[in-house]
Amino acid sequence: MHMDHEHVGSCGEHHHEHHHDHEHCHGSECGCCGSCEHTPMEELTALMKYMVGHNASHAQELANLAKQLEAAGEKMAYEQVMQAVSDFEKGNMRLSMVLQSLAK
Repeated sequence: MHMDHEHVGSCGEHHHEHHHDHEHCHGSECGCCGSCEHTPMEELTALMKYMVGHNASHAQELANLAKQLEAAGEKMAYEQVMQAVSDFEKGNMRLSMVLQSLAK
């Protein structure tokens, strides 16, 4: 299922269509936890968690797009998109390591 939605955060706003299996709760949105009493570090950690999940979702979408390119006979495009997926995953792994260090 594809849904239109917006992501609004400290980095600005962008619009795109796709489905995510993660919560869109960060910053000033209190509906997810029922409380507005968070330290700045708790808010940063929550935003980092959100971004890691968000990035993983986009990496999967790119891998699916690459498979479609391969099926269409676009081998070079497939290879380039898969390299981008690998780069995306490496960056996300670094973010995950930061998140783990913040949790300690």
